Amino acid sequence: MKSVAAALIVVAAAHPTFEEWADSMNFNGYDTRMRANYEANIVLIDGLNAADNGATFGVNHFSGMTFDEFSAVYLTETEPENHMVDNSTIQVHHMVEEAVSVESVDWVAKGGVTPVKDQGGCGSCWAFSTMAAVEAAHKIHSGKTVDLAEQQLVDCNTGNNECSGGDATSALRWLIDNEACTTASYPYKARKGRCQSCSASGVSVGGVSLVTPKSESALASAVAKLPASVSVFADSAWQHYTGGILAAPATCGHNHAVLAVGFTSGAWKIKNSWGSSFGESGYIRITKGLGGCGASGIVTSSARIPTYVFVEEEVSV
Repeated sequence: MKSVAAALIVVAAAHPTFEEWADSMNFNGYDTRMRANYEANIVLIDGLNAADNGATFGVNHFSGMTFDEFSAVYLTETEPENHMVDNSTIQVHHMVEEAVSVESVDWVAKGGVTPVKDQGGCGSCWAFSTMAAVEAAHKIHSGKTVDLAEQQLVDCNTGNNECSGGDATSALRWLIDNEACTTASYPYKARKGRCQSCSASGVSVGGVSLVTPKSESALASAVAKLPASVSVFADSAWQHYTGGILAAPATCGHNHAVLAVGFTSGAWKIKNSWGSSFGESGYIRITKGLGGCGASGIVTSSARIPTYVFVEEEVSV
Protein backbone atom coordinates (compact mmCIF):
# COMPACT_ATOMS: atom_id res chain seq x y z
CA MET A 1 0.00 0.00 0.00
CA LYS A 2 2.83 2.41 0.82
CA SER A 3 4.47 1.89 -2.58
CA VAL A 4 1.19 2.53 -4.40
CA ALA A 5 0.57 5.68 -2.38
CA ALA A 6 4.09 6.88 -3.09
CA ALA A 7 3.61 6.25 -6.80
CA LEU A 8 0.41 8.25 -6.78
CA ILE A 9 2.13 11.16 -5.07
CA VAL A 10 4.93 11.15 -7.65
CA VAL A 11 2.46 11.03 -10.56
CA ALA A 12 0.28 13.77 -9.09
CA ALA A 13 3.31 16.02 -8.61
CA ALA A 14 4.08 15.78 -12.32
CA HIS A 15 0.76 17.28 -13.39
CA PRO A 16 0.54 20.99 -14.21
CA THR A 17 -1.55 23.10 -11.87
CA PHE A 18 -5.00 24.03 -13.07
CA GLU A 19 -3.83 27.56 -13.86
CA GLU A 20 -0.82 26.29 -15.82
CA TRP A 21 -2.99 23.87 -17.76
CA ALA A 22 -5.71 26.47 -18.50
CA ASP A 23 -3.12 29.00 -19.69
CA SER A 24 -1.51 26.39 -21.95
CA MET A 25 -4.94 25.71 -23.46
CA ASN A 26 -5.51 29.47 -23.98
CA PHE A 27 -8.75 29.29 -22.02
CA ASN A 28 -10.12 32.70 -21.14
CA GLY A 29 -12.62 33.10 -18.35
CA TYR A 30 -12.22 29.57 -16.98
CA ASP A 31 -14.38 29.02 -13.91
CA THR A 32 -14.69 26.97 -10.74
CA ARG A 33 -16.61 24.24 -12.56
CA MET A 34 -13.75 23.67 -14.98
CA ARG A 35 -11.32 23.65 -12.06
CA ALA A 36 -13.41 20.99 -10.29
CA ASN A 37 -13.53 18.90 -13.48
CA TYR A 38 -9.77 19.19 -13.90
CA GLU A 39 -9.03 18.17 -10.34
CA ALA A 40 -11.42 15.20 -10.57
CA ASN A 41 -9.72 14.12 -13.79
CA ILE A 42 -6.30 14.27 -12.12
CA VAL A 43 -7.55 11.72 -9.57
CA LEU A 44 -8.87 9.51 -12.38
CA ILE A 45 -5.63 9.83 -14.36
CA ASP A 46 -3.55 8.88 -11.33
CA GLY A 47 -5.74 5.83 -10.79
CA LEU A 48 -5.40 4.76 -14.42
CA ASN A 49 -1.62 5.11 -14.28
CA ALA A 50 -1.44 3.23 -10.96
CA ALA A 51 -3.25 0.27 -12.61
CA ASP A 52 -0.15 -0.09 -14.83
CA ASN A 53 -2.00 -1.88 -17.64
CA GLY A 54 0.40 -1.02 -20.47
CA ALA A 55 -0.87 2.45 -21.37
CA THR A 56 -0.10 5.89 -19.95
CA PHE A 57 -2.53 8.69 -19.17
CA GLY A 58 -2.20 12.40 -18.56
CA VAL A 59 -3.75 15.82 -18.95
CA ASN A 60 -4.69 17.07 -22.39
CA HIS A 61 -7.18 19.43 -24.04
CA PHE A 62 -10.08 17.33 -22.66
CA SER A 63 -9.02 17.57 -19.01
CA GLY A 64 -11.48 20.32 -18.13
CA MET A 65 -14.48 18.21 -19.16
CA THR A 66 -16.40 15.52 -17.30
CA PHE A 67 -16.72 12.28 -19.24
CA ASP A 68 -20.42 13.02 -19.82
CA GLU A 69 -19.52 16.41 -21.33
CA PHE A 70 -16.75 14.83 -23.39
CA SER A 71 -18.91 12.00 -24.72
CA ALA A 72 -21.78 14.35 -25.61
CA VAL A 73 -19.46 16.21 -28.00
CA TYR A 74 -16.97 13.61 -29.24
CA LEU A 75 -18.64 10.20 -28.92
CA THR A 76 -21.68 10.55 -31.16
CA GLU A 77 -21.23 7.88 -33.84
CA THR A 78 -24.47 6.10 -34.80
CA GLU A 79 -23.32 3.30 -37.14
CA PRO A 80 -26.16 0.73 -37.49
CA GLU A 81 -25.33 -2.87 -36.59
CA ASN A 82 -26.77 -4.05 -39.91
CA HIS A 83 -27.13 -1.97 -43.08
CA MET A 84 -28.97 -4.73 -44.94
CA VAL A 85 -32.03 -5.30 -42.78
CA ASP A 86 -34.57 -4.28 -45.42
CA ASN A 87 -34.83 -2.94 -48.97
CA SER A 88 -34.69 0.69 -47.83
CA THR A 89 -31.21 0.43 -46.36
CA ILE A 90 -27.92 1.12 -48.08
CA GLN A 91 -26.78 -1.55 -50.49
CA VAL A 92 -23.11 -2.38 -50.02
CA HIS A 93 -20.64 -5.07 -51.02
CA HIS A 94 -19.21 -7.55 -48.53
CA MET A 95 -15.50 -8.21 -48.10
CA VAL A 96 -15.15 -11.82 -46.99
CA GLU A 97 -12.30 -12.78 -44.67
CA GLU A 98 -9.16 -14.18 -46.25
CA ALA A 99 -6.06 -15.63 -44.64
CA VAL A 100 -3.79 -12.90 -43.26
CA SER A 101 -0.51 -13.01 -45.14
CA VAL A 102 1.49 -10.77 -42.78
CA GLU A 103 2.09 -10.75 -39.03
CA SER A 104 1.96 -6.98 -38.81
CA VAL A 105 1.31 -3.91 -40.94
CA ASP A 106 1.66 -0.18 -40.34
CA TRP A 107 0.22 1.96 -43.12
CA VAL A 108 1.55 5.09 -41.41
CA ALA A 109 5.13 3.82 -41.61
CA LYS A 110 4.47 2.69 -45.20
CA GLY A 111 3.43 6.24 -46.14
CA GLY A 112 -0.17 5.34 -46.89
CA VAL A 113 -1.96 7.55 -44.35
CA THR A 114 -2.67 11.29 -44.53
CA PRO A 115 -1.96 13.64 -41.57
CA VAL A 116 -4.07 13.54 -38.41
CA LYS A 117 -6.90 16.08 -38.25
CA ASP A 118 -9.01 17.57 -35.46
CA GLN A 119 -12.82 17.41 -35.45
CA GLY A 120 -12.97 20.11 -32.76
CA GLY A 121 -16.14 20.60 -30.77
CA CYS A 122 -18.36 18.89 -33.34
CA GLY A 123 -19.65 15.31 -33.27
CA SER A 124 -18.29 14.64 -36.76
CA CYS A 125 -16.01 11.65 -36.12
CA TRP A 126 -18.05 9.78 -38.77
CA ALA A 127 -17.05 12.36 -41.40
CA PHE A 128 -13.36 12.24 -40.43
CA SER A 129 -13.30 8.43 -40.41
CA THR A 130 -14.93 8.45 -43.85
CA MET A 131 -12.56 10.94 -45.47
CA ALA A 132 -9.54 9.34 -43.78
CA ALA A 133 -10.44 6.00 -45.41
CA VAL A 134 -10.83 7.58 -48.85
CA GLU A 135 -7.65 9.67 -48.49
CA ALA A 136 -5.68 6.56 -47.49
CA ALA A 137 -7.02 4.43 -50.37
CA HIS A 138 -6.16 7.22 -52.79
CA LYS A 139 -2.67 7.72 -51.36
CA ILE A 140 -1.82 4.02 -51.35
CA HIS A 141 -2.90 3.47 -54.95
CA SER A 142 -1.83 6.78 -56.51
CA GLY A 143 1.09 7.82 -54.32
CA LYS A 144 -0.50 11.26 -54.01
CA THR A 145 -1.77 13.00 -50.89
CA VAL A 146 -5.20 14.60 -51.03
CA ASP A 147 -6.92 16.62 -48.29
CA LEU A 148 -10.68 15.99 -48.50
CA ALA A 149 -13.33 18.23 -46.97
CA GLU A 150 -15.08 16.80 -43.92
CA GLN A 151 -17.14 19.99 -43.81
CA GLN A 152 -18.73 18.95 -47.11
CA LEU A 153 -20.10 15.84 -45.42
CA VAL A 154 -21.23 17.78 -42.34
CA ASP A 155 -23.13 20.33 -44.46
CA CYS A 156 -24.31 18.32 -47.45
CA ASN A 157 -24.78 14.68 -46.41
CA THR A 158 -28.29 15.17 -45.03
CA GLY A 159 -28.66 11.47 -44.22
CA ASN A 160 -26.42 12.04 -41.21
CA ASN A 161 -26.91 14.33 -38.22
CA GLU A 162 -24.09 16.78 -38.87
CA CYS A 163 -22.40 17.70 -35.57
CA SER A 164 -24.83 15.56 -33.59
CA GLY A 165 -23.45 12.30 -34.95
CA GLY A 166 -23.67 10.02 -37.95
CA ASP A 167 -22.29 6.89 -39.56
CA ALA A 168 -19.45 6.32 -42.00
CA THR A 169 -21.25 3.77 -44.20
CA SER A 170 -23.93 6.32 -45.12
CA ALA A 171 -21.25 8.96 -45.72
CA LEU A 172 -19.26 6.64 -48.00
CA ARG A 173 -22.44 5.77 -49.88
CA TRP A 174 -23.14 9.50 -50.33
CA LEU A 175 -19.69 9.94 -51.87
CA ILE A 176 -20.59 7.44 -54.59
CA ASP A 177 -23.00 10.02 -56.03
CA ASN A 178 -21.17 13.17 -54.93
CA GLU A 179 -17.49 13.76 -55.65
CA ALA A 180 -15.43 14.76 -52.65
CA CYS A 181 -14.16 18.35 -52.57
CA THR A 182 -10.84 19.64 -51.32
CA THR A 183 -10.50 21.10 -47.84
CA ALA A 184 -8.83 24.17 -49.37
CA SER A 185 -12.08 24.96 -51.18
CA TYR A 186 -14.35 23.93 -48.30
CA PRO A 187 -12.57 24.62 -44.96
CA TYR A 188 -13.61 22.86 -41.80
CA LYS A 189 -15.72 24.98 -39.38
CA ALA A 190 -16.63 22.39 -36.69
CA ARG A 191 -20.27 23.39 -37.00
CA LYS A 192 -23.18 22.78 -39.33
CA GLY A 193 -23.51 25.19 -42.25
CA ARG A 194 -25.28 25.48 -45.58
CA CYS A 195 -24.13 23.15 -48.34
CA GLN A 196 -21.83 25.09 -50.65
CA SER A 197 -20.20 24.67 -54.02
CA CYS A 198 -16.53 23.71 -53.89
CA SER A 199 -13.63 22.48 -55.97
CA ALA A 200 -13.74 18.81 -56.90
CA SER A 201 -10.75 16.81 -55.72
CA GLY A 202 -10.73 14.36 -58.61
CA VAL A 203 -11.41 11.59 -56.09
CA SER A 204 -14.75 9.83 -55.71
CA VAL A 205 -15.92 6.56 -54.22
CA GLY A 206 -17.15 3.80 -56.52
CA GLY A 207 -18.48 1.44 -53.85
CA VAL A 208 -18.38 0.41 -50.21
CA SER A 209 -17.33 -2.92 -48.70
CA LEU A 210 -18.36 -4.11 -45.25
CA VAL A 211 -15.85 -6.49 -43.70
CA THR A 212 -17.36 -9.86 -42.86
CA PRO A 213 -17.56 -11.75 -40.63
CA LYS A 214 -17.37 -9.37 -37.67
CA SER A 215 -14.15 -10.71 -36.19
CA GLU A 216 -10.64 -9.55 -35.46
CA SER A 217 -9.19 -12.01 -37.96
CA ALA A 218 -11.46 -10.65 -40.71
CA LEU A 219 -10.51 -7.09 -39.79
CA ALA A 220 -6.80 -7.98 -39.91
CA SER A 221 -7.36 -9.54 -43.34
CA ALA A 222 -8.91 -6.30 -44.54
CA VAL A 223 -6.41 -3.91 -42.92
CA ALA A 224 -3.54 -5.89 -44.45
CA LYS A 225 -4.89 -4.59 -47.79
CA LEU A 226 -6.09 -1.09 -46.85
CA PRO A 227 -6.85 1.04 -43.79
CA ALA A 228 -10.46 0.58 -42.67
CA SER A 229 -13.04 2.85 -41.12
CA VAL A 230 -14.06 1.16 -37.86
CA SER A 231 -16.40 1.77 -34.96
CA VAL A 232 -15.17 1.63 -31.36
CA PHE A 233 -16.48 2.18 -27.86
CA ALA A 234 -14.34 4.95 -26.39
CA ASP A 235 -14.51 5.20 -22.60
CA SER A 236 -12.87 7.58 -20.11
CA ALA A 237 -9.51 5.88 -20.63
CA TRP A 238 -9.58 7.12 -24.23
CA GLN A 239 -10.24 10.67 -22.99
CA HIS A 240 -7.00 10.68 -20.98
CA TYR A 241 -4.80 8.35 -23.07
CA THR A 242 -1.25 9.54 -23.84
CA GLY A 243 0.56 6.41 -25.08
CA GLY A 244 1.21 2.68 -24.97
CA ILE A 245 -1.19 -0.18 -25.64
CA LEU A 246 -4.57 0.41 -24.00
CA ALA A 247 -5.90 -2.80 -22.44
CA ALA A 248 -9.50 -1.93 -23.23
CA PRO A 249 -12.23 -4.49 -22.44
CA ALA A 250 -14.00 -6.47 -25.17
CA THR A 251 -17.14 -4.37 -25.11
CA CYS A 252 -20.00 -5.04 -27.55
CA GLY A 253 -20.95 -1.47 -28.37
CA HIS A 254 -19.67 1.59 -30.20
CA ASN A 255 -19.83 5.39 -30.00
CA HIS A 256 -16.91 6.65 -32.09
CA ALA A 257 -15.64 6.26 -35.67
CA VAL A 258 -11.90 6.07 -36.40
CA LEU A 259 -9.49 4.53 -38.93
CA ALA A 260 -7.66 1.25 -38.32
CA VAL A 261 -4.24 1.77 -39.92
CA GLY A 262 -2.29 -1.27 -38.78
CA PHE A 263 -1.75 -4.09 -36.34
CA THR A 264 0.80 -6.30 -34.61
CA SER A 265 0.21 -9.62 -32.89
CA GLY A 266 -0.89 -7.76 -29.77
CA ALA A 267 -2.26 -4.37 -30.81
CA TRP A 268 -4.41 -2.43 -33.26
CA LYS A 269 -3.07 0.95 -34.39
CA ILE A 270 -5.79 3.55 -34.84
CA LYS A 271 -5.81 7.02 -36.38
CA ASN A 272 -8.07 9.30 -34.36
CA SER A 273 -9.58 12.71 -35.17
CA TRP A 274 -8.81 14.58 -31.95
CA GLY A 275 -5.71 16.39 -33.19
CA SER A 276 -2.03 15.46 -33.15
CA SER A 277 -1.67 16.38 -29.46
CA PHE A 278 -3.88 13.43 -28.52
CA GLY A 279 -2.23 10.12 -27.61
CA GLU A 280 0.71 9.08 -29.77
CA SER A 281 0.79 12.04 -32.17
CA GLY A 282 -2.92 11.60 -32.84
CA TYR A 283 -2.92 7.79 -32.75
CA ILE A 284 -3.96 5.22 -30.16
CA ARG A 285 -3.09 1.53 -29.82
CA ILE A 286 -5.51 -0.92 -28.24
CA THR A 287 -5.21 -4.61 -27.39
CA LYS A 288 -5.64 -7.10 -30.26
CA GLY A 289 -6.71 -10.72 -29.90
CA LEU A 290 -9.34 -10.58 -27.15
CA GLY A 291 -11.96 -12.32 -29.26
CA GLY A 292 -15.68 -11.54 -29.11
CA CYS A 293 -16.38 -7.93 -30.00
CA GLY A 294 -12.70 -7.04 -29.58
CA ALA A 295 -11.05 -4.41 -27.41
CA SER A 296 -13.16 -1.23 -27.32
CA GLY A 297 -15.76 -3.10 -29.40
CA ILE A 298 -13.64 -2.74 -32.55
CA VAL A 299 -15.58 -5.48 -34.40
CA THR A 300 -19.04 -4.83 -32.95
CA SER A 301 -19.96 -3.13 -36.23
CA SER A 302 -18.66 -4.07 -39.67
CA ALA A 303 -15.56 -2.18 -40.77
CA ARG A 304 -15.92 -0.07 -43.94
CA ILE A 305 -13.58 0.24 -46.92
CA PRO A 306 -14.10 2.26 -50.14
CA THR A 307 -13.97 -0.45 -52.81
CA TYR A 308 -13.13 1.76 -55.79
CA VAL A 309 -11.52 5.15 -55.94
CA PHE A 310 -11.67 7.08 -59.20
CA VAL A 311 -8.75 9.35 -60.03
CA GLU A 312 -9.07 10.25 -63.71
CA GLU A 313 -9.54 6.54 -64.38
CA GLU A 314 -10.93 3.70 -62.31
CA VAL A 315 -8.56 2.01 -59.89
CA SER A 316 -9.65 -1.17 -58.14
CA VAL A 317 -8.81 -1.34 -54.44
